[in-house]
Amino acid sequence: MTRRRELEMLLLTMFAAVPLYLTQTISAGPLIAFHVVMAGIVIRVAMGRSPELIPAVVMRGLAIAYIAFYAIDAAMISRSAIAASTHLVLFIATYQPIESAHSNNYAQRLLTAGLIFVASLATATHITIVLFVVAFAFLMFRQLMYVSHVETVRSIKREYGAAPASRAAWFYLAGTTVIGAMLFPVLPRLRSPVVQGYGFNAGSTGLSESINFNEPRTSSADPAVVARVWMGQAALPFFTPVRLRATVYDGFRNNQWLQTRSVFHEIHPQRGVFRTARPSGFTQSAVVQQRLLRSSRLFLPRGTYAVSGVPQLWEGPTYDAFLTMLGRGETVNYQVAMARETAPLFAENAHVISYPVTPRVLALAREIVGSETRPAAQAAAIERYMAARFTYVQRPEQIGSRPMTTDEFLLGIRRGHCEYFAAGMVALMTALEVPARIVGGFYGGRINPLTGYFVLRNEDAHAWVEVWDGARWATFDPTPATLRPGDSQSSLIGRYASALSDSINYFWDRYILTYGLGDQIALAADVISRLHQAVVEMKQSAGTVGRALISTRLLSIVAGVVALMALAVAMARRRRPLFDLIAQRLRMIGIQVDPATTVEEALALLRERDAEAAGAFARIIDLYEQEQFSPRQDRTRIADIRRRLTELRPT
Repeated sequence: MTRRRELEMLLLTMFAAVPLYLTQTISAGPLIAFHVVMAGIVIRVAMGRSPELIPAVVMRGLAIAYIAFYAIDAAMISRSAIAASTHLVLFIATYQPIESAHSNNYAQRLLTAGLIFVASLATATHITIVLFVVAFAFLMFRQLMYVSHVETVRSIKREYGAAPASRAAWFYLAGTTVIGAMLFPVLPRLRSPVVQGYGFNAGSTGLSESINFNEPRTSSADPAVVARVWMGQAALPFFTPVRLRATVYDGFRNNQWLQTRSVFHEIHPQRGVFRTARPSGFTQSAVVQQRLLRSSRLFLPRGTYAVSGVPQLWEGPTYDAFLTMLGRGETVNYQVAMARETAPLFAENAHVISYPVTPRVLALAREIVGSETRPAAQAAAIERYMAARFTYVQRPEQIGSRPMTTDEFLLGIRRGHCEYFAAGMVALMTALEVPARIVGGFYGGRINPLTGYFVLRNEDAHAWVEVWDGARWATFDPTPATLRPGDSQSSLIGRYASALSDSINYFWDRYILTYGLGDQIALAADVISRLHQAVVEMKQSAGTVGRALISTRLLSIVAGVVALMALAVAMARRRRPLFDLIAQRLRMIGIQVDPATTVEEALALLRERDAEAAGAFARIIDLYEQEQFSPRQDRTRIADIRRRLTELRPT
């Protein structure tokens, strides 16, 4: 193997492991050790020395010891068969170049590089992995071209110039890409245990098990997509900004706002529709795409009274929580029906939270509402008061490291983030003996101008309030409207750039990473439906087609097409490939040539039977091999070969 080819092989193996740094399938330590050892081998080879960075005897001993270490790694160190297997493949990749100094293991090294590539690909979810796949596949095809060349030289025992590897690699890469794209929709779906589609951070406010003010609250500007919501233009004035309800905190204990338990029961569908509430007023529909995070809980838009498109729906295990029996990490697309106002399906005994109301909080609540006694009007007054008199802090870390109670927020500090605003309003409503609760979820989102859907991210996590007005839970939000999530402004170019990026990621997530059996069934049903419709239309137009077939104009067109096809066949026969022409001439003198026979093998047989004829053919075959393995096509040489074949006379 030449030094250039050896360096390319080493660099290809190192390149195959690069995505593992980002997918975090294994820790960075083994990866760094792998690349350090491989870099040492690369330096030695570049200096013209042997790749034996570590003595081969030592490496063989380590290989034997690694058999036992693999079991220890999987059970106690990595605690993952996937990570332990990846460590093993990386070790093999460092062992093989050293062993290559004593044996020809080039093909095995290509296989190992392919295994590392599969490990990197199987654990990657970002669309940029496509660039990595293209680069690796191109380099791998180049190496395969070289292996094929070496094996051919060994079999015919004759050196010849190697074919242009880069051009062939691009050709094979394009071909496999087209074939893969055609087969992708119909190949069996097998979910990778480590690929979960687009990323999510489940630690956002909307998904916390409790709001614990005993500990400092933290937040992060996490742009990971939580859900996408499609709704028609008619729905926008009534159901935006979008609110996705995730959790309800309707209990309090020891400065913590908690979710209380409820009865867990199945909701039975009626014609595929699950009813969750009673609607009133204006109604519209929407489509939600959501990644199921730490549980299979659905994030339903405010005003939802019916859900369809999920296999099952359960209510529980906490109040107003709805679950579907799909696996964690699955992507679910479902339809919701929304109403301007909704009421519970069954009579609900709303309770006042057991918050310890102090005299000062009670006095503040009465001061705000005055003589108003209606719960909704009281809630509206408190909402306006807090939005105008309290200071909103976007990031909890800006409040300070010392934990702050709800009373301290209401009576003294009067600055905090949305959770404190919601908790403060619930405390004031509790002082007035009106049932109220905190709702955690996601708010606002940003509309994608290219596709028309709303994108809600982890950074859109928000908390607001629901107040029982005697018949239903009404939504109130004491956080100032201009300071809620999703209110940030950006330039027109920035908005469209963000929309384009999200649209590409959505297509990648929806139709590549999470494309599943359900999508294949829908595709098959659509194809069958279209074929059926085409057959029906053909039957309906059979009479018209029959009349058109006998028309003079159509007959003229058919005749012209037949003539062109005959001309093309004649030209193809005239310009038959050189190999076919040589094989035909050889068969005429008794040498049988099949597709697996090389011209060198045929010439050797001819020398045994007819040395004189072999002499005439030798020059033709020599010109043919020059043409086959030259970087560029030589039309003069091709014409010379055809002329010489024509001049030959069978004996």
